[in-house]
Amino acid sequence: MPNKKTTAKPRQSTKKPTVQQVANALDRHERICEQKWKENFRRLDSIESDINTTNKRLWQIAGIVIGLLSSLVINAFFM
Repeated sequence: MPNKKTTAKPRQSTKKPTVQQVANALDRHERICEQKWKENFRRLDSIESDINTTNKRLWQIAGIVIGLLSSLVINAFFM
């Protein structure tokens, strides 16, 4: 049997990030998140405005329908 030599793999040194690199990455992350949150709040304000407009229209339509139905009932029973 031939002797198998096991060669040890050289250990790869993993460089740890420096404090400055971590601070830069965190700062960049915070700026990106701030921008995304501003966009989210802008979109939520727009959605809220659309919902309020739709709600007002719904009440107007309901008032018109109730008015028309009540006029039909009055005409049917009293005329």
